[in-house]
Amino acid sequence: MSRRNTAVAVGATPAALVALVRSEWGKAWSVRAPAACLAGAVLLAAATAFTLANDQVRAMQTGELPLGTPVGVPEVLASAVAFAQVVVVLAALQLVTPEYASGQIAITFLSHPRRWVVMLTKTAVAGALGALAGLLSGPLCVAATELVLGDAPRVTVPATEAAVVTAGAFACAAMIAVALGFLTRSGVAALSTAFVLLVLTLAAPAATGQVFPGVAGGALVSGTGDPYTRGVALLVLLAWVAASVGAAVVSVERRDA
Repeated sequence: MSRRNTAVAVGATPAALVALVRSEWGKAWSVRAPAACLAGAVLLAAATAFTLANDQVRAMQTGELPLGTPVGVPEVLASAVAFAQVVVVLAALQLVTPEYASGQIAITFLSHPRRWVVMLTKTAVAGALGALAGLLSGPLCVAATELVLGDAPRVTVPATEAAVVTAGAFACAAMIAVALGFLTRSGVAALSTAFVLLVLTLAAPAATGQVFPGVAGGALVSGTGDPYTRGVALLVLLAWVAASVGAAVVSVERRDA
């Protein structure tokens, strides 16, 4: 058996795959940028929810809204998540684009002979990091909103529900970001594309915008059924994850590192 074939055989073992997952997870925490971005996303989401809820209260106090108008906590949560997910995207990109910029990606690919496995491992790690940030952000956003509202009427959401849906939205955003990182090989290009898909499309006409992951993420978090139910929203998000990751797999297999 040739040296290359031996490397492939060894690299394909379950032990090698476990080592790869541990390596990528360790990389995510070995530098400050990803952890700092995730912490920033959690704090930004909570601060945004606090600010949006405060705006609702002040609007009722100044007469812009009728007194007693119920404040939709799910909508506040969805807006906070839409704003903070850009920072989650930035954290996810730290797993990919710095390695392309430094040339380290070639060494990463050598650690496992199947590039698509490396790519999927980074995607899974990014999804886990996004989910972790979401599990913390959801309840904090609800708590911040409830703190501001005081005795004001509201349509609330359980903290556990907020944690789950926010984790789902952040995880999908992070996985799409990693795929974009592999596709573009550029932090600026990947971040710009993610911003368009996740944020700018929120301002698109309803018939067009609802096919994009930004609108789907908002529908998943809010659960209001606008423009579709959470089940449909999750399917749209997963379709974007599958499409972007699939395109990235083809890209890393066909192009040189």
